[in-house]
Amino acid sequence: MSIVVITIPGGERRDFANSLHKKTGCVELVIIQKSKIFNESFTESIGRLKRAVGLPALPRELFYALLLRFNKPAQKVLEYFRNFGDVETEKTYLTKTIEVSSVNSPEVLEILKKIKPKILVVWGNTILKKDILATAEKVLNLHMGLCPYYRGSVANQYALINDEPNRLGATIHYVKEGVDTGDVIETLSADISKRPRDLFLELNKKAKELYLEIIQKLYKGGNLPRIAQDPSVGKNYMLRDWTPSVRYKLAKKILNWEKRGGLT
Repeated sequence: MSIVVITIPGGERRDFANSLHKKTGCVELVIIQKSKIFNESFTESIGRLKRAVGLPALPRELFYALLLRFNKPAQKVLEYFRNFGDVETEKTYLTKTIEVSSVNSPEVLEILKKIKPKILVVWGNTILKKDILATAEKVLNLHMGLCPYYRGSVANQYALINDEPNRLGATIHYVKEGVDTGDVIETLSADISKRPRDLFLELNKKAKELYLEIIQKLYKGGNLPRIAQDPSVGKNYMLRDWTPSVRYKLAKKILNWEKRGGLT
């Protein structure tokens, strides 16, 4: 019985998959979903933004996009959410990998049916369809947000936007249909006494380490908690909510917090 990892491009994801394989020796395949946004043309990016905000709001959002483009400090603090520290020295995956346009494709489904993984490990921002979930005994996800309060792709970002730093965190949960709604195994809360950069670096590293630990326990047959989420609590924040004006507003908040020395 094996482990299959579904993820997105990035050195920290590669480091995670390699670390998991080193610890278990059982990662049979890493499925990497290609990023659509990074491969967009300028025209496609404008079209996507127009669909997200509507034509009346488009000029305003383009203005904030330009502000962000020429504001290096703002760009830097927004990267805090994706800072996992130094990655290991391997420049390639230690296991077999495939890159796909969609992890919900018939191609991926057939591969997973043949492997029949014991655990499907998810770390990305893709919603898996029911037939994909059914190929594994258990499906786990690392969500960088505190469930059930903040779900979706930009959860911790919106916790700050909504002035709720006490709800910054990470959640490791079982996966079911929907967005970050599965039973919770464990959560981590951020140390809001730290400066923003250090806060996210510590949170991200601890979340990755805890995820590795939980996967190993589950693979060995350990019993882990299942805490049902209340679907009426919290909100799901999607990438379409992550507009230039929102990004700029958040960057300014974090820069101000850094001047004060922290979030508190």
